[in-house]
Amino acid sequence: MRVDFFDFTLPPERIAARPVSPRDSARLLQVAGDDLHDRTVRDLPALLNPGDVLVLNDTR
Repeated sequence: MRVDFFDFTLPPERIAARPVSPRDSARLLQVAGDDLHDRTVRDLPALLNPGDVLVLNDTR
């Protein structure tokens, strides 16, 4: 993996300063092979299949 791919300018208005309300309307990007789909967190249960592993990062 080339870490230089992660070096880009992100406009401040695109950085979340606080959680969206309601929380389940937060944006989610689904990557399915070569396809990208814009989703929301409320779509997550329908996207998971038996045996899938969901890893959460709760660092602050």
